[in-house]
Amino acid sequence: EVADKAFSNKELYELLQETFICIKINAEHPDRDKVASKYNKKEGSFGSLFITPEETLVHHYPGSATLVKTYKEHIDKALIAAGEGLKLDILETQYKSGFREPLFLESYMLVKKTLGLDTDSLLDEYVKLVPEDSLKSKRTLLFISQMSPLIGSHAEYQLRKNYYIFIEAWKMQPNNIRVATNNRIVYKSIQKAIREKDEIYAYKVADFRRRTYEGDPKAGQKAYEYEMLKYYSGANDTLNYLIRSVYYYDNNFMTVSVDSIKRKDSLTMTELFKKAAPQQIDSTKKTIRKTIAFSPSTQYYNRELNSAASAFSKMTNEPLYLQKAIKWAIRANDFFEHYNSYNTLAQLYYKAGKKEEAIRAQEKAIEIKKKMGFDTKDLEKELAGMRK
Repeated sequence: EVADKAFSNKELYELLQETFICIKINAEHPDRDKVASKYNKKEGSFGSLFITPEETLVHHYPGSATLVKTYKEHIDKALIAAGEGLKLDILETQYKSGFREPLFLESYMLVKKTLGLDTDSLLDEYVKLVPEDSLKSKRTLLFISQMSPLIGSHAEYQLRKNYYIFIEAWKMQPNNIRVATNNRIVYKSIQKAIREKDEIYAYKVADFRRRTYEGDPKAGQKAYEYEMLKYYSGANDTLNYLIRSVYYYDNNFMTVSVDSIKRKDSLTMTELFKKAAPQQIDSTKKTIRKTIAFSPSTQYYNRELNSAASAFSKMTNEPLYLQKAIKWAIRANDFFEHYNSYNTLAQLYYKAGKKEEAIRAQEKAIEIKKKMGFDTKDLEKELAGMRK
C-alpha cells in the first residue's frame, strides 16, 4: 500500500508499461511460493524484482516507497544490470569452455557481483590460480576483499596470510567502502551459518562483526549479540532466541531515555535546517524550498523494539515472554507512534487474554493508518475478530 501511492503516478505508470511486463504478486497469488523458492525471497514482502525473459533476477529493490524518484532510480539500475546480464551470458560460455585466466575470472566475478549472484566458489578458484607473488600485491588483495570472501574460506585465509600488506591497502580505501565490504562479508557468512545450522561458525561471524568496531567496544558487543540473534532466529532455535533477546533488548533499548532521544532528534533537525540553503524567490515570485534528508532515531528505536515484540508474539505463548514483549511494544510507541507497533501491541494483548486493551490498541493503529492515507481493511478485519 505504501508503494501504491508511487505507482499511481501517471509518469511512473507509463514508464513501467513501456519498459517492463509488470506482475503484482501479493500474499494470495498462486505463484507466490514458486517465486519465493526460485529467487530465495522468504521475507514477507518481495519488494520489486526485475527479471529478464530468461528468468534471471538482475535487480531487487527490497523496500517500498511513496516517492516516484525512488522507483525511477531502481528502474535505471535494473536496465543497467540487464546489460550486464547479456555480458554474463558470454562470460559463462567462456568459463564453461574451460577458460580460467585470472584476469578473465576477475571480470566474470565483477559482473556476477553487479547482478547480486554468488561468487564464493569462483573466488576460491581464483585464489588458487593466482601466482603466489600476486597474492602479496595490494591490488590483488584488495580485489579479493572487494568480493567479500566468506569467513573461514580459502580466499579469506589469503588475506590473513598476507595481513600487513592487506591492512596497508585496506586503510587506503574510503571508509564507506570498507564498511560496505564488511557488511557484505558478515551477511553472507551468517547466512551460511544459518543454512548449515552451524552455531560455532555463527560465533566466528559474530566475533568478526565485533572486531569491525575498532575503538568502540560497547557498539562491537551490541553488534556481536545482534548477529547471534539473527542466527538463532534464522536457524529456528526459538529457546536461545527468546533468552538472548530479553538480554539484548532490555540492555540496549529499554535503558535508553525516550526524552533524550527525542531531544537529540530535535537538535539534529535544527542543525540540518541551519545548514540548508535559505528559501529563495524566483522570477515568478514563487518560493523555492530546499528539503533535507533525515531519519529520526526515534523511528529506529520503534522499528527495533516492534520487530522484537512481533517476533515474540509469533514464537511463544509463555506469559512471561508475552509480558516482556508488551513492554517492548509500549516503549516502541513511546519513541514513535506507528500503526505497525500499535497493531503488534494489540496482538500481544489479545494473546495474553487482555481483550479490552487489545481493542484499544487496534483502534489506535487504525486511527494512525487512516491519518497516513492508507487502507485499513486488514486492521479493521483483525479488530472485528478481537470483538467477537
